[in-house]
Amino acid sequence: MKLSRLRFNFGFLLEADFGTIRRIELDYPSIKLSDDLTLTPLKGVITATRTTEGIYIQGELESAAALECVRCLTETIVPLDFTLDELFYYPPQSAPPGENYVGEDGLIDLAPLVRELSLLSMPIKVLCQPDCLGLCQECGANLNEGDCGCDDGAIDPRLAALQQLLNEERNGH
Repeated sequence: MKLSRLRFNFGFLLEADFGTIRRIELDYPSIKLSDDLTLTPLKGVITATRTTEGIYIQGELESAAALECVRCLTETIVPLDFTLDELFYYPPQSAPPGENYVGEDGLIDLAPLVRELSLLSMPIKVLCQPDCLGLCQECGANLNEGDCGCDDGAIDPRLAALQQLLNEERNGH
């Protein structure tokens, strides 16, 4: 298993007095958080504070991810901003079920948390541009690159009867 580049050793902080703070600057040109997510870049500052319950991590991170436009399927770079605000309990036995904790070795891997927060900060509907025209329903051409020449007057033969009714209504029958 490959070790995460967001794994930090906070053993020294566990030995420190309560209230001790360590500031860490993150500046990764690109970082693969999982098989399905690579952030390019990942920048920001986090602070780790020793508390009576463990280590409190907070910070503001900014990044970007390459996502697909929902209309034309072109890859689009989407900026992502998110806030870390998480307590890692120590000792691990003191952590409530489902909560994060500092390993006995003093290590904290922030990759799962950063992955979760970056996925939550992604827009539900990604567009390459606000007025994206999408793909032609007939030939699949990207309409942002120009007209494909398909006849947009042709209708599905199953709807021909409805078209006939509309035409009759327009003609006043």
